[in-house]
Amino acid sequence: MSVPSFPVKIIIVFVHFSIAAFSCIAQPKLITQINEMNSPAVALAPLRFLASDELMGRATLRPEINVAARYVGEQFRSLGLKEVPGTTDYFQHFEIKAFVPGNAGALTVNERRYELGKNLMHVRGTDDVQIKAQIVFAGYGTEADFNTLDVKGKIVITSMGLNDSTSADGLRYINGKRKLASEKGAVGLIERYKKGNVSWDVLNGTFKSERLKRVEAISLPVFMIRDEQGDLSSLIPNGASGTLSALENKIRIVPARNVMGWVEGTDPSLKNEFIMLSSHYDHIGVAVQPKVEEGKLDSIYNGARDNAIGTTAVINAARYFAQHPAKRSILFIAFTGEEIGLVGSQYFAEHPTIPLRQIVYNLNNDNASYNDTTIVTVVALERTSAMEDIKGACTAYGLSAISESVLKANLFEGSDNFSLAKKGVPAPTFSLGMRKFDESIR
Repeated sequence: MSVPSFPVKIIIVFVHFSIAAFSCIAQPKLITQINEMNSPAVALAPLRFLASDELMGRATLRPEINVAARYVGEQFRSLGLKEVPGTTDYFQHFEIKAFVPGNAGALTVNERRYELGKNLMHVRGTDDVQIKAQIVFAGYGTEADFNTLDVKGKIVITSMGLNDSTSADGLRYINGKRKLASEKGAVGLIERYKKGNVSWDVLNGTFKSERLKRVEAISLPVFMIRDEQGDLSSLIPNGASGTLSALENKIRIVPARNVMGWVEGTDPSLKNEFIMLSSHYDHIGVAVQPKVEEGKLDSIYNGARDNAIGTTAVINAARYFAQHPAKRSILFIAFTGEEIGLVGSQYFAEHPTIPLRQIVYNLNNDNASYNDTTIVTVVALERTSAMEDIKGACTAYGLSAISESVLKANLFEGSDNFSLAKKGVPAPTFSLGMRKFDESIR
């Protein structure tokens, strides 16, 4: 893992903005204080530890995540943060139900067989599947496609995306197709994978892996079949009878922990209001198939940028505020489970340790990668009244703040800020600088 110099500046700007937005201390004094307390060696120490090989990628459901949680908690303790009522050792404890996919399953049509884990994936649904039914092709699975077909009691095969120009990001349309197929009475849905931005091996590794068991209103199972050559419809006759199965699935209960601490405010009339600084400390763990990176075989997704940087920023902000309290109280949270569906932040939002009415602002820090070191990207920059404060803090460090709207992607719902925003808390996300989704981001 290499740690470039750009994250130091980003980490410090996060601390700076946290103060600049909610304090009247002069900017030059702030910069001096922050820089003195967070030298590069000090500021980057949590990043280097959290993104080390020894933590094996900090996957939410792997045991190494507990080491990361303990590390963050002990950082909070060493800095003198108070424990939040209802927590133990800085931990908010809860449980995650994990779905462990089975290895047995296939789509069999006539003499042709597509095996689970090889050229077939179980994408949605957690129950065992054993279906024998007629197979029908339904174009791209749009509402118009379904309206022209009788799919009741049948297995429906659709092409990924909504049209020929859709790349592998067509995954985002699966839930809509699933709903339509279920409403029309289908018994199974299979998406035809076509080569795109995400490789089959990456997707296959994801869906073969243990993952969050969701409570779903729709039980229709969804699979993905490898069809990079686009010849599936000629190999499987429309209307043929087939057998679709996915067996030996299991459920595992996994202990989970959000990590949090707080600093009391100095103003008697404002200290019951909280500014919340958050990040997620989990990442995606270890690849199913290692590949050569920087001349060596590697299988660990270290997660330096996503999101050891964000958690490091929260720790460094805590270091400052522990010695320089603000008028309002500051709540510091490192969430688990962001990578598997905002699980930790959703749990906190439903079981807040501080009444949500007292949390007046949430500045979240989450990152993918970056392709411009002169900017920071702020998701929901224009959605709160703190926009000018954010811009001013960035300017103080020679950076510009831009909105995520230039990326033409719905990132607002993609990080832990969304869990708080749904409850009415103003909640932008502060990120590394992205001008576009290029190969370095992907």
